[in-house]
Amino acid sequence: MMYYGARVHEAAQAVKAAERRKLPVPADVYEAQRLRAAVSDTVHLPDPERPALPDTADQAAAVIQAHAEALRLADVTRRAAGLFADEADQRYIRVTQAAVPQWVNGLDREFQTLVGVVRKAAEKLPEDVTQLDPRRMNWSHPQHVAAYTKAEGAAVQLMQLVEDRGAIAKVLGSDGGRDNLLFAVAALPEADVERVMDKDWRRLSPVIREWRDLHNQPVARWVYLVRQEELTLSLATPGQVRDRAAEVERWRDGTLLAHGGQGRLGSRAAVTERLAQ
Repeated sequence: MMYYGARVHEAAQAVKAAERRKLPVPADVYEAQRLRAAVSDTVHLPDPERPALPDTADQAAAVIQAHAEALRLADVTRRAAGLFADEADQRYIRVTQAAVPQWVNGLDREFQTLVGVVRKAAEKLPEDVTQLDPRRMNWSHPQHVAAYTKAEGAAVQLMQLVEDRGAIAKVLGSDGGRDNLLFAVAALPEADVERVMDKDWRRLSPVIREWRDLHNQPVARWVYLVRQEELTLSLATPGQVRDRAAEVERWRDGTLLAHGGQGRLGSRAAVTERLAQ
Protein backbone atom coordinates (compact mmCIF):
# COMPACT_ATOMS: atom_id res chain seq x y z
CA MET A 1 0.00 0.00 0.00
CA MET A 2 1.38 3.39 -1.08
CA TYR A 3 0.84 6.67 0.74
CA TYR A 4 -0.89 9.46 -1.18
CA GLY A 5 -1.51 11.71 1.80
CA ALA A 6 0.31 14.75 0.42
CA ARG A 7 -1.37 14.49 -2.97
CA VAL A 8 -4.79 14.01 -1.36
CA HIS A 9 -4.17 17.13 0.71
CA GLU A 10 -3.30 19.07 -2.46
CA ALA A 11 -6.48 17.84 -4.10
CA ALA A 12 -8.52 18.88 -1.07
CA GLN A 13 -6.90 22.34 -1.09
CA ALA A 14 -7.67 22.68 -4.80
CA VAL A 15 -11.33 21.85 -4.22
CA LYS A 16 -11.53 24.32 -1.32
CA ALA A 17 -9.97 27.05 -3.47
CA ALA A 18 -12.46 26.35 -6.28
CA GLU A 19 -15.34 26.52 -3.81
CA ARG A 20 -13.94 29.73 -2.34
CA ARG A 21 -13.86 31.28 -5.84
CA LYS A 22 -17.39 29.93 -6.52
CA LEU A 23 -16.14 27.85 -9.43
CA PRO A 24 -18.26 24.84 -10.45
CA VAL A 25 -16.99 21.63 -8.87
CA PRO A 26 -17.83 18.54 -10.99
CA ALA A 27 -20.10 15.96 -9.40
CA ASP A 28 -17.48 13.23 -9.86
CA VAL A 29 -15.07 15.21 -7.68
CA TYR A 30 -17.56 15.30 -4.81
CA GLU A 31 -18.42 11.63 -5.33
CA ALA A 32 -14.73 10.66 -5.26
CA GLN A 33 -14.37 12.78 -2.13
CA ARG A 34 -17.22 10.94 -0.41
CA LEU A 35 -15.93 7.57 -1.60
CA ARG A 36 -12.47 8.24 -0.24
CA ALA A 37 -13.93 9.41 3.08
CA ALA A 38 -16.02 6.24 3.35
CA VAL A 39 -12.98 4.03 2.73
CA SER A 40 -10.84 6.07 5.12
CA ASP A 41 -13.48 5.94 7.86
CA THR A 42 -13.65 2.17 7.49
CA VAL A 43 -9.87 1.84 7.60
CA HIS A 44 -9.96 3.68 10.93
CA LEU A 45 -12.99 1.87 12.28
CA PRO A 46 -12.66 1.67 16.08
CA ASP A 47 -12.83 -1.57 17.99
CA PRO A 48 -16.29 -2.41 19.32
CA GLU A 49 -16.85 -1.35 22.89
CA ARG A 50 -16.06 -4.06 25.40
CA PRO A 51 -19.20 -5.47 27.05
CA ALA A 52 -19.61 -5.55 30.81
CA LEU A 53 -18.23 -8.56 32.62
CA PRO A 54 -21.16 -10.90 33.33
CA ASP A 55 -22.07 -12.06 36.80
CA THR A 56 -21.43 -15.79 36.26
CA ALA A 57 -18.68 -17.93 34.78
CA ASP A 58 -21.16 -19.63 32.47
CA GLN A 59 -22.17 -16.31 30.95
CA ALA A 60 -18.56 -15.08 30.68
CA ALA A 61 -17.50 -17.61 28.06
CA ALA A 62 -20.33 -16.68 25.73
CA VAL A 63 -19.84 -12.93 26.19
CA ILE A 64 -16.10 -13.19 25.60
CA GLN A 65 -16.58 -15.31 22.49
CA ALA A 66 -19.12 -12.87 21.07
CA HIS A 67 -16.76 -9.96 21.74
CA ALA A 68 -13.89 -11.85 20.13
CA GLU A 69 -15.96 -12.32 16.99
CA ALA A 70 -16.79 -8.62 16.96
CA LEU A 71 -13.09 -7.75 17.31
CA ARG A 72 -12.14 -10.15 14.51
CA LEU A 73 -14.82 -8.68 12.25
CA ALA A 74 -13.62 -5.12 12.95
CA ASP A 75 -10.02 -6.11 12.23
CA VAL A 76 -10.88 -7.91 9.00
CA THR A 77 -13.08 -5.01 7.90
CA ARG A 78 -10.27 -2.51 8.49
CA ARG A 79 -7.81 -4.68 6.58
CA ALA A 80 -10.27 -5.11 3.71
CA ALA A 81 -10.89 -1.37 3.52
CA GLY A 82 -7.12 -0.82 3.42
CA LEU A 83 -7.01 -2.79 0.17
CA PHE A 84 -9.16 -0.09 -1.44
CA ALA A 85 -7.47 2.95 0.12
CA ASP A 86 -4.86 3.60 -2.57
CA GLU A 87 -7.38 3.28 -5.37
CA ALA A 88 -9.80 5.65 -3.62
CA ASP A 89 -7.01 8.20 -3.07
CA GLN A 90 -5.86 7.97 -6.68
CA ARG A 91 -9.40 8.40 -8.01
CA TYR A 92 -9.93 11.52 -5.93
CA ILE A 93 -6.62 12.97 -7.08
CA ARG A 94 -7.28 12.06 -10.71
CA VAL A 95 -10.77 13.58 -11.00
CA THR A 96 -9.61 16.72 -9.18
CA GLN A 97 -6.69 17.08 -11.58
CA ALA A 98 -9.10 16.77 -14.51
CA ALA A 99 -11.07 19.77 -13.21
CA VAL A 100 -8.04 22.06 -12.87
CA PRO A 101 -7.92 23.50 -16.43
CA GLN A 102 -11.59 24.50 -16.22
CA TRP A 103 -11.04 26.13 -12.83
CA VAL A 104 -8.02 28.13 -13.99
CA ASN A 105 -9.94 29.32 -17.05
CA GLY A 106 -12.71 30.45 -14.75
CA LEU A 107 -10.23 32.36 -12.62
CA ASP A 108 -8.78 34.12 -15.66
CA ARG A 109 -12.05 35.92 -16.32
CA GLU A 110 -12.02 37.39 -12.81
CA PHE A 111 -8.30 38.09 -13.15
CA GLN A 112 -8.79 40.17 -16.29
CA THR A 113 -11.63 42.13 -14.65
CA LEU A 114 -9.45 43.00 -11.64
CA VAL A 115 -6.52 43.93 -13.87
CA GLY A 116 -8.89 46.29 -15.67
CA VAL A 117 -9.77 47.94 -12.35
CA VAL A 118 -6.08 48.50 -11.55
CA ARG A 119 -5.41 49.79 -15.08
CA LYS A 120 -8.22 52.33 -14.84
CA ALA A 121 -7.08 53.47 -11.39
CA ALA A 122 -3.46 53.70 -12.58
CA GLU A 123 -4.45 56.43 -15.04
CA LYS A 124 -5.19 58.72 -12.08
CA LEU A 125 -2.18 57.84 -9.94
CA PRO A 126 1.30 59.43 -9.89
CA GLU A 127 3.60 58.26 -12.68
CA ASP A 128 6.36 57.52 -10.19
CA VAL A 129 5.43 54.15 -8.68
CA THR A 130 7.72 54.78 -5.73
CA GLN A 131 5.15 57.37 -4.63
CA LEU A 132 2.52 54.62 -4.35
CA ASP A 133 3.62 53.84 -0.83
CA PRO A 134 1.18 54.69 1.98
CA ARG A 135 4.04 56.41 3.80
CA ARG A 136 4.79 58.67 0.83
CA MET A 137 1.35 59.23 -0.69
CA ASN A 138 -0.09 62.72 -0.80
CA TRP A 139 -3.27 61.94 1.11
CA SER A 140 -4.57 65.47 0.57
CA HIS A 141 -4.95 64.82 -3.17
CA PRO A 142 -8.56 63.53 -3.51
CA GLN A 143 -8.11 62.04 -6.99
CA HIS A 144 -5.01 60.12 -5.93
CA VAL A 145 -6.67 58.87 -2.76
CA ALA A 146 -9.76 57.59 -4.59
CA ALA A 147 -7.68 55.90 -7.29
CA TYR A 148 -5.28 54.39 -4.77
CA THR A 149 -8.18 52.97 -2.75
CA LYS A 150 -9.59 51.26 -5.86
CA ALA A 151 -6.18 49.96 -6.90
CA GLU A 152 -5.49 48.69 -3.39
CA GLY A 153 -8.79 46.80 -3.21
CA ALA A 154 -8.15 45.19 -6.60
CA ALA A 155 -4.54 44.36 -5.67
CA VAL A 156 -5.65 42.54 -2.52
CA GLN A 157 -8.17 40.53 -4.52
CA LEU A 158 -5.56 39.78 -7.19
CA MET A 159 -3.12 38.45 -4.60
CA GLN A 160 -5.84 36.22 -3.14
CA LEU A 161 -6.79 35.05 -6.62
CA VAL A 162 -3.18 34.22 -7.50
CA GLU A 163 -2.82 32.32 -4.23
CA ASP A 164 -5.96 30.31 -5.02
CA ARG A 165 -4.70 29.66 -8.53
CA GLY A 166 -1.51 28.27 -7.01
CA ALA A 167 -3.49 25.97 -4.70
CA ILE A 168 -5.57 24.74 -7.63
CA ALA A 169 -2.63 24.20 -9.97
CA LYS A 170 -0.47 22.49 -7.35
CA VAL A 171 -2.41 19.23 -7.59
CA LEU A 172 -0.90 18.91 -11.08
CA GLY A 173 2.61 19.70 -9.83
CA SER A 174 4.56 22.60 -8.41
CA ASP A 175 5.03 25.79 -10.43
CA GLY A 176 8.55 25.95 -9.01
CA GLY A 177 11.31 28.34 -9.92
CA ARG A 178 12.22 31.90 -9.16
CA ASP A 179 9.69 34.61 -10.00
CA ASN A 180 6.89 32.05 -10.16
CA LEU A 181 4.44 34.64 -8.81
CA LEU A 182 5.28 36.93 -11.73
CA PHE A 183 4.99 34.20 -14.34
CA ALA A 184 1.70 33.06 -12.83
CA VAL A 185 0.24 36.34 -14.12
CA ALA A 186 2.53 37.58 -16.89
CA ALA A 187 4.42 36.24 -19.90
CA LEU A 188 7.43 37.48 -21.82
CA PRO A 189 7.17 37.68 -25.60
CA GLU A 190 8.59 34.61 -27.29
CA ALA A 191 12.29 34.98 -27.97
CA ASP A 192 13.02 35.17 -31.69
CA VAL A 193 16.29 35.61 -33.55
CA GLU A 194 15.67 39.17 -34.73
CA ARG A 195 14.68 40.51 -31.33
CA VAL A 196 17.55 38.73 -29.59
CA MET A 197 20.06 40.06 -32.10
CA ASP A 198 18.59 43.55 -31.64
CA LYS A 199 19.31 43.37 -27.89
CA ASP A 200 15.64 43.51 -26.89
CA TRP A 201 16.49 41.68 -23.65
CA ARG A 202 17.84 45.01 -22.42
CA ARG A 203 14.25 46.29 -22.47
CA LEU A 204 12.72 43.15 -20.98
CA SER A 205 15.03 42.40 -18.06
CA PRO A 206 14.42 45.73 -16.25
CA VAL A 207 10.70 44.89 -16.09
CA ILE A 208 11.45 41.72 -14.10
CA ARG A 209 13.95 43.54 -11.91
CA GLU A 210 11.49 46.35 -11.12
CA TRP A 211 8.78 43.83 -10.27
CA ARG A 212 11.16 42.18 -7.80
CA ASP A 213 12.09 45.50 -6.25
CA LEU A 214 8.43 46.25 -5.53
CA HIS A 215 7.83 43.03 -3.58
CA ASN A 216 6.90 44.95 -0.41
CA GLN A 217 4.55 47.32 -2.25
CA PRO A 218 1.68 45.27 -3.71
CA VAL A 219 -0.28 48.25 -5.03
CA ALA A 220 2.76 49.76 -6.72
CA ARG A 221 3.69 46.34 -8.10
CA TRP A 222 0.32 45.84 -9.76
CA VAL A 223 0.17 49.40 -11.05
CA TYR A 224 3.63 48.89 -12.53
CA LEU A 225 2.56 45.64 -14.20
CA VAL A 226 -0.50 47.14 -15.86
CA ARG A 227 1.50 50.13 -17.10
CA GLN A 228 4.47 48.27 -18.60
CA GLU A 229 4.11 47.13 -22.21
CA GLU A 230 6.69 44.35 -22.50
CA LEU A 231 4.92 41.51 -20.66
CA THR A 232 1.44 40.25 -21.45
CA LEU A 233 -0.81 39.84 -18.42
CA SER A 234 -2.71 36.56 -18.35
CA LEU A 235 -3.27 33.91 -15.72
CA ALA A 236 -1.01 30.92 -16.36
CA THR A 237 -2.52 27.54 -17.07
CA PRO A 238 -1.01 24.53 -15.26
CA GLY A 239 2.56 24.02 -16.39
CA GLN A 240 2.70 27.40 -18.09
CA VAL A 241 4.58 29.05 -15.23
CA ARG A 242 7.57 26.79 -15.88
CA ASP A 243 7.31 27.46 -19.61
CA ARG A 244 7.31 31.20 -19.01
CA ALA A 245 10.32 30.91 -16.71
CA ALA A 246 12.11 28.85 -19.35
CA GLU A 247 11.51 31.68 -21.84
CA VAL A 248 13.65 33.91 -19.64
CA GLU A 249 16.53 31.47 -20.04
CA ARG A 250 16.03 31.42 -23.81
CA TRP A 251 16.28 35.20 -23.87
CA ARG A 252 19.35 35.24 -21.62
CA ASP A 253 21.17 32.44 -23.42
CA GLY A 254 20.36 33.91 -26.81
CA THR A 255 21.57 37.35 -25.76
CA LEU A 256 24.87 35.95 -24.48
CA LEU A 257 25.38 34.08 -27.75
CA ALA A 258 24.45 37.15 -29.79
CA HIS A 259 27.29 39.09 -28.21
CA GLY A 260 29.79 36.32 -27.74
CA GLY A 261 32.39 37.67 -30.14
CA GLN A 262 31.73 35.18 -32.95
CA GLY A 263 30.94 37.79 -35.55
CA ARG A 264 27.47 38.68 -36.80
CA LEU A 265 26.91 35.54 -38.87
CA GLY A 266 28.39 33.18 -36.28
CA SER A 267 26.39 34.76 -33.47
CA ARG A 268 23.20 34.62 -35.50
CA ALA A 269 23.73 30.93 -36.22
CA ALA A 270 24.38 30.22 -32.53
CA VAL A 271 21.25 32.13 -31.49
CA THR A 272 19.16 30.33 -34.09
CA GLU A 273 20.35 26.96 -32.82
CA ARG A 274 19.66 27.83 -29.18
CA LEU A 275 16.16 29.14 -29.81
CA ALA A 276 15.29 26.06 -31.86
CA GLN A 277 15.84 23.83 -28.81
